Amino acid sequence: MPQTSPVRVRVALTGTVVGAALVTLGVIAPTVLAAPPSALLSDTPSGGNRAVPAKQILARKQITLATVHPGGKHAGSTARQNIIDTANGKGALTSPWGDKPNRRVALDPRMLNGLLKLSTQYGYRLSVSEIVGGDHSGNSRHYAGIAFDITHINGRHVGSGAPHKQLMAACKKLGAPEVLGPGNAGHSRHVHCGWSR
Repeated sequence: MPQTSPVRVRVALTGTVVGAALVTLGVIAPTVLAAPPSALLSDTPSGGNRAVPAKQILARKQITLATVHPGGKHAGSTARQNIIDTANGKGALTSPWGDKPNRRVALDPRMLNGLLKLSTQYGYRLSVSEIVGGDHSGNSRHYAGIAFDITHINGRHVGSGAPHKQLMAACKKLGAPEVLGPGNAGHSRHVHCGWSR
């Protein structure tokens, strides 16, 4: 009788790990392993536990997370709700009017830690307007859970005297290769910091 060996297979859907299957070679039907949703969201190629930095972001008074959208109403996809959902082990929800509507997205730990360090390491007081919610370009890093938008820095609006150039340089130092702000098309009133896919 030939020996079989178990092989783990990860099944991915739109960039989010949604399950795992144990396939024994020579067996037709795989056995699906049960795992809580929080475990599935924490096992991603970028690694790390996203709930911990999300809880730290929520606890920081220096980081304000928007509770409304500039382009529509949907409480479940605001920046604040995206972080609350992540802290509770769920994916962050996209807005129903965006290019990728009503999807749960795992926020990347690199992005979360970058946002946190803008406050803890660089000392900025920030207002975050969008993470995965809102309306962005079709291939936006927002929909992949690797970008956020900042509208206020140290109490001043971006484009109206806020130190956006310094913050943009800090985002780059923290690993964000896609950093846009005043001077870039469509970014005159906010700074966009996006991490690699």
